Amino acid sequence: MNTTNSIGGQPVTIKLAMKMEDSLQAFAVRAACFIGEQDIPYSEEFDGHDFGATHIIAYLGEEPVGAVRLRWFQSFAMPERLAVMQRFRGNNIGELLIERCRQLAESRGARMLYTQALPRDIKYLEKHGWRRVEAGDAGKGPNRVVAMTRPVDPNQPLADADAPDAVTVRNESQVDATGLPLGSTRG
Repeated sequence: MNTTNSIGGQPVTIKLAMKMEDSLQAFAVRAACFIGEQDIPYSEEFDGHDFGATHIIAYLGEEPVGAVRLRWFQSFAMPERLAVMQRFRGNNIGELLIERCRQLAESRGARMLYTQALPRDIKYLEKHGWRRVEAGDAGKGPNRVVAMTRPVDPNQPLADADAPDAVTVRNESQVDATGLPLGSTRG
């Protein structure tokens, strides 16, 4: 299912990455936005979760102009790494990408979307139906992350208890080959 809009008469189409070439286009958009514009180190942007995630790409005509990575958990979906090329921002491309995440989550039976946002992005997300999860301190300063949730079905708001208290997203270097934290033992 594709969601369509237009910019200057040219169609904006939202598609799932189905081939390696599609994934590489999503990675190129993210690299331009995060590594190129924001000086995010490569090792932080591409963290090992890319090949187990669903990638959604926005195209203007045939050109990739936006992307989001969607990770799956037992009871929720986690959109992250939302990126829109600078010259195309302000055209609701981010909203189209998140709406496609919502549709996919709904089709898989998830009730909630969960994300971690930087303080500068909170007002934008709250304007689009996200709410903050009041959890422990996630750091200080401009790079601290704030946990946010949104119901998959806007007609069925989440109860406070539905939001996860915390989701630990570990760097791959912090876990062993089986996915257990380094230093843990099997019982």
